[in-house]
Amino acid sequence: MSFDFEKVLTFGASGTIGSYIDFGSRPTHAECDITDADAVEEVVARYKPSAIILLAGATDMTRTEAEPAYAYELNVRGTYNVARAARSHGAVMVYASTSRVFKGNKPDPYTEDDLPEPETHYGRTKHIGEIITATLVPKHIIARTSWVFGGKIQNDTKFYGKVFQQLQSGQSEIVGLNDVHGSPTYGKDYIAAIKTLMSEGNFGTFHVANLGIATRYDLASAMALQIKPDAVVRAVGRSFFPTGSPLPTNESIASKHITLRPWQEALVEYLNEEC
Repeated sequence: MSFDFEKVLTFGASGTIGSYIDFGSRPTHAECDITDADAVEEVVARYKPSAIILLAGATDMTRTEAEPAYAYELNVRGTYNVARAARSHGAVMVYASTSRVFKGNKPDPYTEDDLPEPETHYGRTKHIGEIITATLVPKHIIARTSWVFGGKIQNDTKFYGKVFQQLQSGQSEIVGLNDVHGSPTYGKDYIAAIKTLMSEGNFGTFHVANLGIATRYDLASAMALQIKPDAVVRAVGRSFFPTGSPLPTNESIASKHITLRPWQEALVEYLNEEC
């Protein structure tokens, strides 16, 4: 099966992962709010896509825990609106999901065979979004990922952007958590994997992350090596940072179907070629 990627419609292309989508139609939030069912139907009817990629959603995990309705509106209602439109127009649907659908206490990376057991409002609403997608859209791809980096790092207000700014400003000491593990993922590699799945007609649930496991301390150390080798990187525990979102011990994922390059290689390319 092959895809004409110019007939792909993407919601949420302005984010980190979306910055690597250079094909198809990419309406902005101002052009289409996914929580507006009529607006979604109108846009899908207008573009007549062969596939819809849904990247839009509530990703501010501090806010989702403080405002559950915010998470529900975007991750549940918004997903339902897009899935319903995809079904009615016979389009394939790609749903970007997260390792946070799991409890986060497994000693090894979560695979596609593990059952979701989310602990947060964010994780629960993303899991409901997965169920909606799988139930309504016969040809779907649920692509879970973890700890994504990419795009304009100057606009990143989360971990990677903060560490980059600290190193660029000459800060001599950087701190990073060493008791939470995840799978760093280059947005560029994530989209490449999605395109391959679509082109090959592979549908179902997949874990899409760069190879290997890391802590935030490992990531900060790797970034310092590229940007400011003389910077001191200090390992700290979760109690060092106050947060409104409970942190799991393990957010790492592995796939039985997809193998991407090691995160270290992807991060070096990102820092050297895009930052």
